[in-house]
Amino acid sequence: MRSFFILFDLDGDGIIYRSDFVDTILDRAKKWMSEEQIRVFSDLLNEGWDTFMKSETPKDTRTFEDILHAHARYFMDFDANMEKHARDWFGTYFDGVADANGDGYVTLKEFTHFLASFGVHPFSVTPSFQAIDVDGNGLISQEEFILTGTQFFGVMVDTSAKLFWGPFTA
Repeated sequence: MRSFFILFDLDGDGIIYRSDFVDTILDRAKKWMSEEQIRVFSDLLNEGWDTFMKSETPKDTRTFEDILHAHARYFMDFDANMEKHARDWFGTYFDGVADANGDGYVTLKEFTHFLASFGVHPFSVTPSFQAIDVDGNGLISQEEFILTGTQFFGVMVDTSAKLFWGPFTA
């Protein structure tokens, strides 16, 4: 979780600003996304902030502890409805953002662009891509994307899901 936090703590001050989470990511994504993809991405990022980064007090900043508490609350209640919500959310990410050409698969190039939006260095993408591409066909299917994306936050064992957002070192 700390490595995920570091992706968004752009200045290293221990605080994620909503603008870091939404605006900076969208600015990076505009280099390769269409206007429609940016609209979908913006909606997903804002929903992600409101859902997964929520805290007791409404504010536009989150500390690491805020995010730990938010995720703990979310995953303590990770029942079938929550899993459906996460699967729907990652499905929309796949269809509206990651699968840039709409062919039903994410290529290494598309995944590189997707992760670059989050500030992941291109050299870190290939190991992540290979871990998510479970069947080894050189493409990430929607099911592979959804499964590993959902498991990243909900599974505490050593699986390929830990590489969904790139190989973290923090």
